[in-house]
Amino acid sequence: MTDETHSNSTHHVGIRRLINTGAEIAGGAIGGALGFLAAGPLGAAALGAGGAAVATALKHIGEEASERMLGAREQVRVGGVLALTAAEVQQRVQQGQQVRTDGFFENAHNGRTDGEEVAESVLLKSQREPEERKLPYMAHLFASIAFDSSISAYMAHQLTKAAEQLTFRQLCVLRIGAISVQLNLRTTDYRSHGNFDKELYQVLYECNDLYTRGFISFGGTAGFGPTDIIPARIASQGIGADLHNNMKLALIPMGQLEPIAARLR
Repeated sequence: MTDETHSNSTHHVGIRRLINTGAEIAGGAIGGALGFLAAGPLGAAALGAGGAAVATALKHIGEEASERMLGAREQVRVGGVLALTAAEVQQRVQQGQQVRTDGFFENAHNGRTDGEEVAESVLLKSQREPEERKLPYMAHLFASIAFDSSISAYMAHQLTKAAEQLTFRQLCVLRIGAISVQLNLRTTDYRSHGNFDKELYQVLYECNDLYTRGFISFGGTAGFGPTDIIPARIASQGIGADLHNNMKLALIPMGQLEPIAARLR
């Protein structure tokens, strides 16, 4: 066995171990991910050039991650997001969707492609993310970027950074804003509201943070603080709308949205 063959074998063992470690988060996606990232030359050929390029980027970053000193929980997070991302990309390729062909995964600078840098960004942010309910949506984000050439490398990093900085509840607020008509939310602000219990004002502060970032609006009404929130008028905009769409926040279960919506009625 040559040194190169031994190295490739070691990397495959490492990435398989990492993916399997993420089973708690990735569940049934593990099988698809292993087939996508460790299928060998014949499996890569079946994916076409675009799919193979994404697989190469994820494989490189996954191999690097498998060699890092990660805590037990960090391994679960990184392995889970890697598996979910790989499985979704494979599924989309098999459905006939076209991976972006703008050089995102092919044109290397300083030895790495934009795709590899963004993949590393997503995995590093996932590694440190204690709110593990966010992790499937981080995987959706990279998978979406892999198929959308309108998202530049600069914007991809901007989106991943923004996703990292938001709480899971703020992601839920972005989703609530998209379906506010269905939720019968409060139609006035809170300027004359008498009692702000903790359950209410913590949600209002999170809404206000989204507003000051420019991620949501209140239908043209200006907001100067948490008491200016008008729940029924919450709508995602700009980067907030991009996060909603590319993180696939429409998949957040209603059971996780309802407790937040209840505070905004």
